[in-house]
Amino acid sequence: MTAAPRHRDGCAVMFVDMRGFTRASAQLGEDDVVRLLEGYFAMVVDVAMAHGGRPCNMTGDGVLAAFGLDPAPRDAALGALRAAREVLDAWRAMSADWQARHGVVTGLGIGLHMGPVIAGPIGPPSFRHDTVVGDTVNIAARLCQRARSGEALFSDAVRRAPGIDGLGLEILELPPLQIRGRDAPLGMHCLPAAERLDLGAD
Repeated sequence: MTAAPRHRDGCAVMFVDMRGFTRASAQLGEDDVVRLLEGYFAMVVDVAMAHGGRPCNMTGDGVLAAFGLDPAPRDAALGALRAAREVLDAWRAMSADWQARHGVVTGLGIGLHMGPVIAGPIGPPSFRHDTVVGDTVNIAARLCQRARSGEALFSDAVRRAPGIDGLGLEILELPPLQIRGRDAPLGMHCLPAAERLDLGAD
């Protein structure tokens, strides 16, 4: 990112959150909790970077990545959607392994939105790190909260990006989402879950 925070247009933001982590943490020993998180974080980061994304935050059991920040970025929306689909598919296999070996059930929910962000090192002098902030990030977080386990929800801004229909992804249009503080409802779409688990957000 840049030496100081600055406005960037046309960025896609992906929030990923693990479902069932609180319950899994109660069932697992400390070392296994760390292994679960490290495997999850490594997978999401590797997938995001492979599709042109930049990991920004890892907090609790959530990951934030931004697409379209590089000096010569790839198409941000396409990269974010490809990454979301790959993350969900990869976690389905990883979660099945954890369930078979340790009896814990987990899933992922993902939210994607596209628009302007403020990108760069943010925070007090003693703890500054590269990240993205702004309304685009907030909307992606809200969509992530709304997503059911195994789903990725994304906005009209992502859906309208050129080339989306050429990805060959199953996309469902959902009823618009009314977000507090916004006059107009947000158009919403979904990469549906292959298998739905009622794990909720924790």
